Amino acid sequence: MIRAAVTRPAVVWAASVAICLGGAVSFTRLALATRTTVELPRLQISSSWQGASAELVEMYISSPVEAAAQGVRGVRRTNSESRDGTSRITVELDPKANVQMTRLAILERLELLRGDFPLGATQPYVGNLVPEALQEPPLLRVLLNGPYTPGALQRIADEVLNPRLSAVNGVSAVSVQGGTEFGASVSYDPLLLRQVGIDPQALSTAVRESRVVAALGTERLGASRREVVLRDQPDALEELNDLPIRGRGGRVFRLGDLAEVRPEEDTQGRFFRVNGNTALALTVTREAGADAIKTAKAVRAAMREVTAELPPGITWKVTADESVELERQLNDLMLRGAIAFAAVALVLAIALRNWRAVALVMGSAAVAIAGTALGLFLLEIPANMLTLAGLGMGIGVLVQNGLVVVERLRSAPDTPEGRAQVAARMVPAVVGTTLTTAVVLFPFLYLQGNARAAFFPFAAAFTLGLFWSVLSALVMVPALAAGHGLKETHWPRAQRIYGWMLKKTLRWRYVTIVLSLATVSGLGWVFVKKIPRFSFSGFGVQRNSVSVSISFPRGSDPASLDAAMREMEAVVVGRPGIEEVIAQNSGQFGAGMRVSFTPDAEATAIPLEVQEALTARAVYVGGASIFVAGQGPAFSSGGGGGSSANFRIRVLGYSYAAVAELAEDIRSRLERITRVRNAVVTSGSFFGSDRAFAVTLDPDRDALARYGVTAATFTGAVAREVRGPVGGQRLEIGGEEIPVSVKTQGARERSLDQLRDALVPTATGTPARIADLSDVDEREQLATVTREDQRYLRVVAYEFRGPNRLAQRTHDAFMKSISVPPGFTVEDQQFFQNNQDTSQKGLWLVFAIGVTLVILAVAMVFDSAWGAAMVFLSLPIALGGVVAAFWAADAAFTREAAVGVILVVGLAVNQSILLVDAALERRGKSGGRLRAAQVYQAALDRSGMIVMVTLTTIASLVPLAVGTSATTLFGAIALATAGGTVAGTLGAMLILPALLARLRRRA
Repeated sequence: MIRAAVTRPAVVWAASVAICLGGAVSFTRLALATRTTVELPRLQISSSWQGASAELVEMYISSPVEAAAQGVRGVRRTNSESRDGTSRITVELDPKANVQMTRLAILERLELLRGDFPLGATQPYVGNLVPEALQEPPLLRVLLNGPYTPGALQRIADEVLNPRLSAVNGVSAVSVQGGTEFGASVSYDPLLLRQVGIDPQALSTAVRESRVVAALGTERLGASRREVVLRDQPDALEELNDLPIRGRGGRVFRLGDLAEVRPEEDTQGRFFRVNGNTALALTVTREAGADAIKTAKAVRAAMREVTAELPPGITWKVTADESVELERQLNDLMLRGAIAFAAVALVLAIALRNWRAVALVMGSAAVAIAGTALGLFLLEIPANMLTLAGLGMGIGVLVQNGLVVVERLRSAPDTPEGRAQVAARMVPAVVGTTLTTAVVLFPFLYLQGNARAAFFPFAAAFTLGLFWSVLSALVMVPALAAGHGLKETHWPRAQRIYGWMLKKTLRWRYVTIVLSLATVSGLGWVFVKKIPRFSFSGFGVQRNSVSVSISFPRGSDPASLDAAMREMEAVVVGRPGIEEVIAQNSGQFGAGMRVSFTPDAEATAIPLEVQEALTARAVYVGGASIFVAGQGPAFSSGGGGGSSANFRIRVLGYSYAAVAELAEDIRSRLERITRVRNAVVTSGSFFGSDRAFAVTLDPDRDALARYGVTAATFTGAVAREVRGPVGGQRLEIGGEEIPVSVKTQGARERSLDQLRDALVPTATGTPARIADLSDVDEREQLATVTREDQRYLRVVAYEFRGPNRLAQRTHDAFMKSISVPPGFTVEDQQFFQNNQDTSQKGLWLVFAIGVTLVILAVAMVFDSAWGAAMVFLSLPIALGGVVAAFWAADAAFTREAAVGVILVVGLAVNQSILLVDAALERRGKSGGRLRAAQVYQAALDRSGMIVMVTLTTIASLVPLAVGTSATTLFGAIALATAGGTVAGTLGAMLILPALLARLRRRA
């Protein structure tokens, strides 16, 4: 291929231009997003049942859904969490399972259960479970305001805005928050109904039968046949007042005479506020594969078009737009990439001092970048900021192959045959250096946890770029270098200084080796003892935010929850540096608030100050469980210490009652230990209220029979006396289906004593109190029921007062003393055990595999185990440079930095490969022996090339790292790569020659 290309430069010119044009067009059509599209082998099944306790949700929803999901092929395990009114089941799949096919199989199983779900429960939704660290934020959030009720705003959003925005190309979903559903209520006075002798159930029956649609038969008219259909339904809500109700003695009453029929917007205690103002928000989600910037512009254009159709007084405002920040980051990245490209060109111009040589090297890099963009487009690999930044950081790497070939062309005759011979002779070195970089990217396919989804596109783009750089360096450069006029560039003073230093290291090679070992060992100690190591939950793109969760015991007044959240909002709304404050309830007794910051404030102490202020305010809110947490680089992932130790013991089993009994037995045994305090049994939640209160009714069957009351009548009577969806029905009125509920007057504010005294109609005509027919009581229960693989989970948590060492010894002894019946498990639980991410283990696995593949690649290319061993010995020096860089920068070693170390394995050994290649060439000419003089000449010969490779790599990293923190993704990778590259260069030029001269052998 090389000889064919050298003899046909016109074809190579045309192919290069075509690749550049194709890459430019492909780059403009790449779908850009803030994060990569993620599809992990996890699913989440969610459902709701308003008004139901956690135990009922677990019994009638979570348990049957878990059993159905467990029977699907590809499901590894299930975990469920049942709370008041909600069920959430996490389904973990086999790594090789087809996520979408498994999802469809679960949906088929759930469809068979549709008829078994209780009335009022929603059909379970099955969707992909994406960790919060990798979730892409909503593309847009549009705030809707106007002089209308929340129900009216909800109708405008559902009928006008939602259909229009959902039709925009690239939009996957439009969700509405903060509104409420239009409905109607029929509120009656039970005393009035008793006076006229009407059973309250008659009102529900009349409302239900107000809409009749039935096929009555057929009618023949000649040869034609027509269907006869009865269709009767109210056209307006007011028509319900005219419904007939038959009373005592056959007297007929109008529904409007017995009850008040009125439109209703029951928020059921729900609220949604943005920056302290009640509002309705439309959240627009981007479709996978759609361009975020183009989609956001299309949504804004659609909003402007639909403005004319909105009622008077309606205004809208875009409060959050991810495309704005994405476009800013993209422009910043393009600028930094251009600066990196220019910096590399400047370094080459100074080093090569020949404009044609610079043009050849930079031209090969341009072809490699264009080919990479074309490959990403054709292979449909998602492009995000991480992918593009990988290309920007790789500019210095992509020019290395072209630089190596151009450098060798200086000493060859300017003829097609001479250029082809140079390119062919450099194939092992070029392929070897490229393989060592490419093979360390291959194990990214086997990353675990969140790291795989975050870094796979980065590795794919980098690998494509390396492939194109080899092709352009070995084919394009020699073909287009005709008449180059390149001459060897000499730096006599620098070469003399380097030659003097090299002679000293070769002469004192034992001292050099010992000092190198001591330095590497010392840096290893520094890494273990001096450099902090922690990781954030995100990968470079995570922004700082503060979250607040508030929960009240079940049965509390919903107004207390609203008031408590308003107090927390008052702390942050209007504060400098705050971008947006969103407060929203998550049920009748729980709510959450999320505080986001402006980009300028994120780099200051404002996030920590806000967290401290909210924590201090939470102390003064009584009766609630409040948790304040910060997410993002501004908040440390470590925990603080204390004067006491906290422990948690997990108890698992298949019997709910038996697990509870075993947990209580463990708790009672713990309380006998003198230093143990606050031993409690929980459902497994770390934060939030774990206890709840429920009103229970235990019907007396003898009393029901004595009064002639059936269970259905009793249930309907209680449902009309309390707030909730039970007893409601949906009617189509005026072409719109709305919920209609029949309730007793004052049902919303009913107290427990009033519920006991509420009357139930009986067959004898003498009403009975609910307390006469049933025991009405209040009891404490778990607010959450947790199961793992269909085993119930209880956690015994306690506090040990005393020294930590004594606490640990006591806890270990207590755990050994526990005897567990068959089928049960009792184990120690560490904090955040269930949420640990396995990506750190995966990164170290990738590092080990990368080192192995580098050695194998070098041995394969050079066909020499000795050469592979020499390259391997240079790795500790490069890794020592990484440690020195983080120590000097006083930066923590994060998960992102570990990715930089993996890249160092491939990049930092390139310089050693160039030297080993020259040493192998001279060893072959000398009959298998390598003398110190030959090592000296090999090092001098490749020194210029090694320095230029290092300078181009650093020149491409500096523009991307300047102005960024070492805790960010690009800053950490750049710092690790730069430190390893510099140390690898020093090791290749000064230390490796001493090893080569010392460890000489016969072939």
